[in-house]
Amino acid sequence: MSYFITSREDLLTSAIELAQVKRMHIFDSLKIDSQIVTLQYNWAHSQVEKKLGVTNRVVNLFQYFQQLPYHYTNDDQSLIDRLLNQPGYQVAGLVASRDGKQRIIAHLNGQHLYYVDYRDRFGFTDRRDFYDNGCLTYTEFFEDRSRVVTRQYYDGQGHPKIIYHYRGGEGNTPVLCLIQLFDQGNWWTFDNEAELRAYFLDGLAKADPQAVFISDRSDYTMKEFALMHEVLPRYQVFHSAFTEDGRPNGKLFTVYEPIKQALQDDHLTGLISSTQQESADAGKRFATPASYAIPVTYIPDKLLQKKIPFDQRKPGQLIAVARLTNVKRLDHLINTVILLRKKHPAVDLKIYGYDDEWNNYATSHALKKLVRDKQAGDYIHFCGYQHDLTTVYETAQVEVLTSSYEGFAMALLEAQGHGCPAVSYNINYGPNEIIEDQVSGRLLPAGDVHALYTVLDDLLSHPEILKSYANHAQSAAAKYSFENVAKKWHNFIAAEASRGNQRMASYL
Repeated sequence: MSYFITSREDLLTSAIELAQVKRMHIFDSLKIDSQIVTLQYNWAHSQVEKKLGVTNRVVNLFQYFQQLPYHYTNDDQSLIDRLLNQPGYQVAGLVASRDGKQRIIAHLNGQHLYYVDYRDRFGFTDRRDFYDNGCLTYTEFFEDRSRVVTRQYYDGQGHPKIIYHYRGGEGNTPVLCLIQLFDQGNWWTFDNEAELRAYFLDGLAKADPQAVFISDRSDYTMKEFALMHEVLPRYQVFHSAFTEDGRPNGKLFTVYEPIKQALQDDHLTGLISSTQQESADAGKRFATPASYAIPVTYIPDKLLQKKIPFDQRKPGQLIAVARLTNVKRLDHLINTVILLRKKHPAVDLKIYGYDDEWNNYATSHALKKLVRDKQAGDYIHFCGYQHDLTTVYETAQVEVLTSSYEGFAMALLEAQGHGCPAVSYNINYGPNEIIEDQVSGRLLPAGDVHALYTVLDDLLSHPEILKSYANHAQSAAAKYSFENVAKKWHNFIAAEASRGNQRMASYL
């Protein structure tokens, strides 16, 4: 079994988790069993798994130990009534009172019970019970400064299974100081979550002699792999450039700093990048021959064969698919579109992507302020996250990417797969392996705003060029067909088997 490790799957599913699902489809075609492993608690697990088509194929750390008997109902009213209607209490709505004081308060998430607060006679919340699909999943206990002291997770019989202990820290922020886990008849203790996760991953590996771990979130696995006792193949997938500026010799992102030592200590077996260039650069930077290039996604054959008339594309419609984060340099595109508007009154920009939380949404606020200050809100739109962008890609004239760096530039490939011309800065990594310059789109000098304006102006002025790019976009994307990407995974497995990796050999 191959295990794809991540933090969690969200309803606003990130490109990393979407890539895991695509990889699972490929492994299915290769007849290799696979599961997704998530390490954080996830309230939306049932909805997300259904949405992504991976129900019963996700192993979550907390669910693995808790084994709760979930009750999937439309609402939890009967459960709420049972919790509130206690002897000596008066119930009004979601509140149960005693002696005129609110003592039990239920909180909902939609129609479902989220948590229940239990207040003492002074009005302080001493206990908060959380519910997941009708099951009591964990309780938080608070001290007099409203700091959590203990978080206690339960099993299906209501017995404590995992206990997080906290002590007061600076700024009234609780500090995790101890974790207890009851497993196999014993209480195990851990100083931090990395130790707990390592224990969990060891358990998966011990139960499966053919286990192979593929990590998609190094910040959740590098420490954990080093703490594990079981020996098995472990690979790290790069979903971004590995340096802060995208240059191969630049400063490593902190999460990637342990990689070279992990490879030397056999805590990591190899590296997987989405592009040939990053694979070569990573092999040199981390001094390993086990550096492979395998795209994180593919274009379905049905899409590659789809006929998409150029006439259905809206003249002047530009799109960008990107998080509202500084590295995407969306201000370059916004300022360019504002200038283009003077010459091309039909130009319109739609930006699809969720707000990045970094620095209290600083980039998102700055970009939206820029549009307001320039009075450009009528033709520059922040459309948020959208799961299915089919209509967006198939009605736009140009997809634009202005990032400082990427790990692959998945949006460019998706756009090309839908026959949408693409314009991108020629950055590390991805655009120059996806776009065929002056055939399916244009590659521009990285960060060159003047070139961005000049090229977009030229394309908007000459729709026949855009039509030609659109006619060639799907053929450019064909190298990322399901069959071609599946071959790369097969070749990776064969290469690892030839290096003496017996578990990989068993997959062939």
